[in-house]
Amino acid sequence: MDPLPLRHLLVPVDESKASKEAFKWTLDNLYRQGDSIHLFHVISPGQRVIINTDLGIDEVIPDDGENARKVEAHAKEYLTSTYVPVLDEKQIPYQVEIVSFSTDNDSIGSIICKRAEQVNASAVIMAKHTKGMIKEFIVGSATNYCTRNCRSPVLVMHCD
Repeated sequence: MDPLPLRHLLVPVDESKASKEAFKWTLDNLYRQGDSIHLFHVISPGQRVIINTDLGIDEVIPDDGENARKVEAHAKEYLTSTYVPVLDEKQIPYQVEIVSFSTDNDSIGSIICKRAEQVNASAVIMAKHTKGMIKEFIVGSATNYCTRNCRSPVLVMHCD
Protein backbone atom coordinates (compact mmCIF):
# COMPACT_ATOMS: atom_id res chain seq x y z
CA MET A 1 0.00 0.00 0.00
CA ASP A 2 1.40 3.40 -0.97
CA PRO A 3 1.86 5.95 1.82
CA LEU A 4 -0.64 8.79 1.94
CA PRO A 5 0.60 12.00 0.30
CA LEU A 6 1.80 14.96 2.35
CA ARG A 7 -0.94 17.49 3.05
CA HIS A 8 -0.63 21.16 3.87
CA LEU A 9 -3.16 22.29 6.47
CA LEU A 10 -3.65 26.06 6.74
CA VAL A 11 -4.82 27.24 10.15
CA PRO A 12 -5.50 31.00 10.35
CA VAL A 13 -5.15 32.01 14.01
CA ASP A 14 -5.58 35.04 16.22
CA GLU A 15 -5.51 35.43 19.99
CA SER A 16 -8.99 34.06 20.56
CA LYS A 17 -9.93 30.96 22.50
CA ALA A 18 -11.79 29.80 19.38
CA SER A 19 -8.57 29.84 17.34
CA LYS A 20 -6.80 27.76 19.98
CA GLU A 21 -9.65 25.25 19.91
CA ALA A 22 -9.61 25.05 16.09
CA PHE A 23 -5.84 24.48 16.19
CA LYS A 24 -6.21 21.73 18.82
CA TRP A 25 -9.04 20.11 16.86
CA THR A 26 -6.87 20.12 13.73
CA LEU A 27 -4.06 18.30 15.52
CA ASP A 28 -6.39 15.83 17.26
CA ASN A 29 -8.67 15.01 14.33
CA LEU A 30 -7.28 16.02 10.96
CA TYR A 31 -3.50 15.94 11.17
CA ARG A 32 -1.76 12.74 10.15
CA GLN A 33 1.92 11.80 10.16
CA GLY A 34 3.80 13.68 7.45
CA ASP A 35 1.35 16.58 7.13
CA SER A 36 2.57 20.15 7.50
CA ILE A 37 0.76 22.79 9.54
CA HIS A 38 0.78 26.38 8.29
CA LEU A 39 -0.16 28.86 11.03
CA PHE A 40 -1.27 32.11 9.46
CA HIS A 41 -1.80 35.35 11.40
CA VAL A 42 -2.84 38.70 9.92
CA ILE A 43 -1.94 41.98 11.62
CA SER A 44 -3.11 45.44 10.66
CA PRO A 45 -0.69 47.96 9.21
CA GLY A 46 -0.65 50.93 11.58
CA GLN A 47 -1.96 54.37 10.81
CA ARG A 48 -2.12 57.49 12.91
CA VAL A 49 -4.96 59.94 12.35
CA ILE A 50 -4.38 63.60 13.21
CA ILE A 51 -7.60 65.49 13.90
CA ASN A 52 -7.77 69.28 13.68
CA THR A 53 -9.69 71.59 16.01
CA ASP A 54 -12.97 71.57 14.08
CA LEU A 55 -13.09 67.75 14.44
CA GLY A 56 -12.54 67.09 10.76
CA ILE A 57 -9.74 64.85 9.62
CA ASP A 58 -6.79 67.09 8.92
CA GLU A 59 -4.26 64.49 7.88
CA VAL A 60 -3.73 60.73 7.88
CA ILE A 61 -0.10 59.70 8.11
CA PRO A 62 1.47 56.26 8.23
CA ASP A 63 2.61 54.99 11.61
CA ASP A 64 6.24 55.74 12.39
CA GLY A 65 6.94 52.02 12.30
CA GLU A 66 7.61 51.64 16.01
CA ASN A 67 4.04 50.59 16.83
CA ALA A 68 3.98 48.28 13.81
CA ARG A 69 7.18 46.63 15.07
CA LYS A 70 5.66 46.25 18.54
CA VAL A 71 2.49 44.68 17.14
CA GLU A 72 4.53 42.29 15.00
CA ALA A 73 6.82 41.40 17.93
CA HIS A 74 3.77 40.75 20.13
CA ALA A 75 2.19 38.54 17.45
CA LYS A 76 5.43 36.59 17.00
CA GLU A 77 5.81 36.12 20.77
CA TYR A 78 2.19 35.01 21.10
CA LEU A 79 2.38 32.49 18.26
CA THR A 80 5.75 31.09 19.32
CA SER A 81 4.68 30.73 22.96
CA THR A 82 1.15 29.43 22.33
CA TYR A 83 1.30 27.21 19.24
CA VAL A 84 4.93 26.36 18.46
CA PRO A 85 5.66 24.40 21.69
CA VAL A 86 2.75 22.05 20.92
CA LEU A 87 3.99 21.49 17.37
CA ASP A 88 7.58 20.98 18.53
CA GLU A 89 6.51 18.52 21.23
CA LYS A 90 4.55 16.46 18.70
CA GLN A 91 7.35 16.83 16.11
CA ILE A 92 4.94 18.22 13.55
CA PRO A 93 6.45 20.14 10.62
CA TYR A 94 5.12 23.68 10.60
CA GLN A 95 5.46 27.14 9.19
CA VAL A 96 4.44 30.28 11.07
CA GLU A 97 3.51 33.29 8.97
CA ILE A 98 2.63 36.76 10.16
CA VAL A 99 1.47 39.14 7.46
CA SER A 100 0.61 42.80 7.69
CA PHE A 101 -2.49 43.46 5.65
CA SER A 102 -5.56 45.65 5.63
CA THR A 103 -7.81 44.12 8.22
CA ASP A 104 -11.35 44.50 6.98
CA ASN A 105 -12.88 41.04 7.02
CA ASP A 106 -13.10 40.55 3.25
CA SER A 107 -9.42 41.52 2.94
CA ILE A 108 -8.43 39.04 5.63
CA GLY A 109 -10.52 36.36 3.93
CA SER A 110 -8.97 37.22 0.59
CA ILE A 111 -5.40 36.90 1.88
CA ILE A 112 -6.25 33.61 3.62
CA CYS A 113 -7.67 32.21 0.36
CA LYS A 114 -4.65 33.44 -1.58
CA ARG A 115 -2.25 31.82 0.91
CA ALA A 116 -4.20 28.56 0.81
CA GLU A 117 -3.78 28.52 -2.95
CA GLN A 118 -0.05 29.33 -2.71
CA VAL A 119 0.70 26.46 -0.31
CA ASN A 120 -1.74 24.13 -2.09
CA ALA A 121 -3.63 23.65 1.16
CA SER A 122 -5.57 20.44 1.46
CA ALA A 123 -7.84 22.27 3.91
CA VAL A 124 -8.26 25.59 5.66
CA ILE A 125 -9.33 25.11 9.27
CA MET A 126 -10.61 28.25 10.93
CA ALA A 127 -12.65 29.39 13.89
CA LYS A 128 -15.96 31.16 13.45
CA HIS A 129 -16.20 34.18 15.73
CA THR A 130 -19.66 35.05 16.99
CA LYS A 131 -20.30 38.73 16.32
CA GLY A 132 -24.06 38.88 16.22
CA MET A 133 -26.17 39.26 13.08
CA ILE A 134 -26.06 43.05 12.83
CA LYS A 135 -22.31 43.41 13.34
CA GLU A 136 -21.61 40.56 10.92
CA PHE A 137 -23.89 42.15 8.33
CA ILE A 138 -22.09 45.49 8.66
CA VAL A 139 -18.45 44.38 8.95
CA GLY A 140 -18.65 40.95 7.35
CA SER A 141 -16.75 37.83 8.28
CA ALA A 142 -13.42 36.46 7.14
CA THR A 143 -14.82 32.97 7.68
CA ASN A 144 -17.83 33.64 5.46
CA TYR A 145 -15.59 35.12 2.78
CA CYS A 146 -13.38 32.01 2.84
CA THR A 147 -16.29 29.58 2.66
CA ARG A 148 -17.59 31.40 -0.43
CA ASN A 149 -14.30 32.07 -2.24
CA CYS A 150 -11.54 29.68 -1.19
CA ARG A 151 -10.57 26.98 -3.69
CA SER A 152 -9.43 24.66 -0.89
CA PRO A 153 -12.00 23.00 1.37
CA VAL A 154 -12.76 25.19 4.39
CA LEU A 155 -13.59 23.60 7.72
CA VAL A 156 -15.28 26.03 10.12
CA MET A 157 -15.08 25.37 13.84
CA HIS A 158 -17.92 26.88 15.89
CA CYS A 159 -16.03 27.25 19.15
CA ASP A 160 -17.42 30.43 20.73
